[in-house]
Amino acid sequence: MSTAIRRATFAVIAIATALAATACSSSSSPSAAAAASPLAADSASPSVSKGAFSSAKVAVKAQPVGTVKLGLPGGKVSAAFDITGLAPGIKHAVDIVPGSCARPQSGSALVSFPTVTDDDFGNLKTTVQSTQSGLRGLPDNAVLVVRLSDGDSQQQKEPIACVPLPSGMPGNSPVKVQPVGSTKREGDATVAYNAATKTYTVKVKATGLAPNSRHAAHLHQGTCTKQGPVLVMLGDLTADGQGVIDQTVKVPNQSAQLTGATYLNIHLGDGSQILSKDKKPTPMFQPILCGPVTT
Repeated sequence: MSTAIRRATFAVIAIATALAATACSSSSSPSAAAAASPLAADSASPSVSKGAFSSAKVAVKAQPVGTVKLGLPGGKVSAAFDITGLAPGIKHAVDIVPGSCARPQSGSALVSFPTVTDDDFGNLKTTVQSTQSGLRGLPDNAVLVVRLSDGDSQQQKEPIACVPLPSGMPGNSPVKVQPVGSTKREGDATVAYNAATKTYTVKVKATGLAPNSRHAAHLHQGTCTKQGPVLVMLGDLTADGQGVIDQTVKVPNQSAQLTGATYLNIHLGDGSQILSKDKKPTPMFQPILCGPVTT
């Protein structure tokens, strides 16, 4: 074999080796992995490491949040939803009812809409039109409500998000989603990790919950606006007779520390209610308080 042929052969081998190395590097890059949703919480690998995290303060705010833009095309009411902080994969009934967000009235709806469905990250981003037509304006003294689910039980019909309606014609700007009820729901927490004892200590104080209610709580990977899998299970938090949670939870035998985007989520239901038998979120998975953990 001539010297020129040998050089050409070695060059081809070198290029092939470099391309193979590049391909391996690209396939193992973290950015190539799809983000896991709460639906995959049992199988996802938590984003934790033995980093420098020791403690963080968390402000938890009422969920869900977002806006709804209303319209009146062709005599139908349109509603463009941009809401986060819902239960992943859940279907909701949507109606316009008399009353206010503090006290929406039950009974027959003034205007009804097709069912809407949250995505796998607990977001609702869709536009629907009312089933009624021939409308000349929005009802007076009324609100649009998103119900817990599309079920028939009284609990499933409970509103979880509310939008006050302007009188007459819709405006051009989206309307902010408001909590349902007259009691403000809010709180704060401290999340601490002791590397020596491998223990998480989470102290939660929150107000505005239903008296004597129990709520599952977790530290999750992701954000309140793009929910992810569970990293640390905190068990159930219990509100007292005034709807106040003031509780400290210790979780031992945790060898890994939080890193990256994580959040504290307090759910509507307790630990026995939030997942179905096939480990998918139920309507009771609905977040009621959520806040980012800054690591």
